[in-house]
Amino acid sequence: MGDTVVPFLLTEDDLEESFFGEEPSVAYDPVFLSGDESGRVLIDLINTLTHGSHPEAVDHAAGLYTNVVGSVVFHHVARFRGDAAQRILQEFAEALHKCDSYRMQLNDGMQFDVTKVAVESLEDIAGEGLVTRWVTTSDGYRIEGSWAVAVSGDILSFVNVRLPDPAGIHRLARTALERVEAGTAPS
Repeated sequence: MGDTVVPFLLTEDDLEESFFGEEPSVAYDPVFLSGDESGRVLIDLINTLTHGSHPEAVDHAAGLYTNVVGSVVFHHVARFRGDAAQRILQEFAEALHKCDSYRMQLNDGMQFDVTKVAVESLEDIAGEGLVTRWVTTSDGYRIEGSWAVAVSGDILSFVNVRLPDPAGIHRLARTALERVEAGTAPS
């Protein structure tokens, strides 16, 4: 993959707290264990985006930011052939609306139960998108997180955050799409 979508990634300057960039985590790569079968579709889509391995992807970039209190922002941007970005957004939307909960395991062995709290439209954007809020639990461990999946033209942006403020995911997703709309990378 090239690097034409790197300028579309969120940066530390886009984050309101003191975040620092890292390589995407080796402890990510979720594996579907059980629950709603639509959860398997979501996990598969996330993994192809994370690794840029979707067969119709022509370029991919990823960033990971964390801060001292454990908030995390993953951002994946991919350019796709033809109308593939729109089709993938539709796959996400269908799976998100069907999925209430699933159990997953990260490649470090940690297992989590993931329960959907809400699915919302991503408002005030030039492209199309949606936000899903989740609660992830494991043996007394509880994380509130959100995903934003959005498309503008042939670019799909996926933001996965652990932020306490639900408005934060909307702001980050809009920032990412505004960057795409501004055309800071060659098409």
